[in-house]
Amino acid sequence: MKQMLGTFFELGGRAAMECLTRTGLDYVIIDTEHNCFSPEQVAHFIQTAENGNLLPYVRIGDTRRPYVLQMLDLGARGLIVPNITAVKEVKELVSYAKFPPLGDRGYCPNRTSGWGADTWAQDITSYMQECNRRCKLIPQCETKEALEQIEDIAAIPGVDGIFVGPCDLSIALGIPLQFDSPVLIAAIERILCACQANRKESIIFSGTIENAEMWLKKGFDSVTCGLDVSMLIQSYQNLVKTLGGTER
Repeated sequence: MKQMLGTFFELGGRAAMECLTRTGLDYVIIDTEHNCFSPEQVAHFIQTAENGNLLPYVRIGDTRRPYVLQMLDLGARGLIVPNITAVKEVKELVSYAKFPPLGDRGYCPNRTSGWGADTWAQDITSYMQECNRRCKLIPQCETKEALEQIEDIAAIPGVDGIFVGPCDLSIALGIPLQFDSPVLIAAIERILCACQANRKESIIFSGTIENAEMWLKKGFDSVTCGLDVSMLIQSYQNLVKTLGGTER
């Protein structure tokens, strides 16, 4: 499987999303956990990403059934779910996000299938199978509790992958933002092993190119590289650093 690259979408605005579709990235994570995007905005972002062949994932801050269904019906191709602490939580999420036989997702024709008019959605059985395949459910491992149960979480049918959040995980382990700590590295390698053992997708966040390269070499399927806002700031900081002392 091709190793994939993505980033977090924080800037907002269709123009910003259109810019990301020109980068060669594989996916973008629309962040509704740490941002104030409305469902209408999320719908526009998803459509813009799709038009540019960029997979639109959504990180959800609300794990209640109505919000999970809404994001999927808007067209999210994957849900990144933060702050997981128990196997029970993940099983409930599977029941919300997946159609039978994996879960109990509520059915309503939506825009992803042309409100039921698209050929692939005409047969309900194949429609449910395709939705289960294309709509990924990806819990985050960023708490001590999730780490302690990661083998069980990764083994749950309907879980498509695990997203490693090194920042919050390091804080939970008592080594805040110490990304080179042997404790954190061992924890991340444990998560990777759990994904590989259960043939689930492994995704990790990285704030630097060097760490991204390291985790790809270790076998992660995907790296989410930074935030669009951070990348924008850093690029202009580098510009000013390089040219700021030049006489004009």
